[in-house]
Amino acid sequence: MSSVLILLVLALIVGTLVGCIGIGGVLLPPILTYVGGLDLHLAMATSMWGFLFTGAAGTATYSRRRSVDWRMVSWLGAGIVPATVFGALSNGALPASVLTILLAALIVAAGVNSLTKPPSAERSTHSFSASLLVMIGIIVGFGSALTGTGGPVLLVPILIFMRASVLPTIGASQAIQIPVALFSTLGFILFARVDFALGTALGVAMIVGVVIGTRFAHAVPAVALRRITAVSLVCVGFLIIVRYLAIG
Repeated sequence: MSSVLILLVLALIVGTLVGCIGIGGVLLPPILTYVGGLDLHLAMATSMWGFLFTGAAGTATYSRRRSVDWRMVSWLGAGIVPATVFGALSNGALPASVLTILLAALIVAAGVNSLTKPPSAERSTHSFSASLLVMIGIIVGFGSALTGTGGPVLLVPILIFMRASVLPTIGASQAIQIPVALFSTLGFILFARVDFALGTALGVAMIVGVVIGTRFAHAVPAVALRRITAVSLVCVGFLIIVRYLAIG
């Protein structure tokens, strides 16, 4: 019982990070593995089901504040949906070590790039072409399902690295959680078990965190939010590397 309570508290923290800076879901699978004692594949599958709740809550709260670019989300989704299913199916058959290192390098590079470039270099989300967004969606969908990271941890660093405005980037990351989580879960059902009861409980806890994080993200100045996001990207990137080395 105590371990479940600890998991719920940690899920609340993860949800707050997701709501504030988009990323945070990458922490849930290792939490379920090291704290909850779940097999890694089961932890990834259960996490994906939980991300369906954070995606719904994040999309609702960011959309209500007009921080979601639905054109961007639509084209991203066109690439995400088919790639997510394939990534989930590949999860049980392929080692994710190479992708893990690439993911960590991308996240760190995006954070450093954001810290070293002036905010004036930001691009409007409308400047991204449909074909580029579909390509990004394919990368995000496949990589997220393969590593059980939910979507934002790949999308946010890619868009931040490409100098997209930070608040619409986080808003888009909320919305794309829904197709990533839904179609990943469908794929995981075929090759791995999903603990729906635990995933639902964690999802509800993360919803509370998302609401808290969303309020914080919209309360701080854009420059401060970009800096917070950049520092968080660097920290998460190094955390992924440490996690990989510890497992390896």
